[in-house]
Amino acid sequence: MDVQQDNPFQTPQADLQPASTGTSVQPLYRIAAIGVGTFLGTPLAGAWMLAHNLQLLGKADRVAMVWGFAVALFALTIASGFVLPEEVPAMPFAIAQLVGMVMLAKYLTEADIQHHEQAGGAFLSNWRAAGIAVLFSIGVMALIFAVLMITGF
Repeated sequence: MDVQQDNPFQTPQADLQPASTGTSVQPLYRIAAIGVGTFLGTPLAGAWMLAHNLQLLGKADRVAMVWGFAVALFALTIASGFVLPEEVPAMPFAIAQLVGMVMLAKYLTEADIQHHEQAGGAFLSNWRAAGIAVLFSIGVMALIFAVLMITGF
């Protein structure tokens, strides 16, 4: 009987693995999901998803900037809808919002998201992003309807 091998109080022999740095344990939204959210639910939905990613990636100091950009982009689009004639198509404005939010998301998080993916990190579904976008759309439509009813437009 070998005392060293049969000792139940001996610590196990195992290689310790270094802690992963910079990789979020919680799932993130892909940049495509932020695009889906922006297209279906205004830049506000895209900003919500991008803010989620930034907080999990340890870049919470940039969340206020993202919200400011999204609110300004949304307000500019709404204001131009009141000023421009009805013959002007709305699709270029939706595309401009989409491109703006996707470019901001790429600028702020693309490298971190790629690192997260290479490390085997999980991602949230694009269907979840679409659902959140629909909820934002309903909220925005309700707010616009309420403002129009109050002002008598």
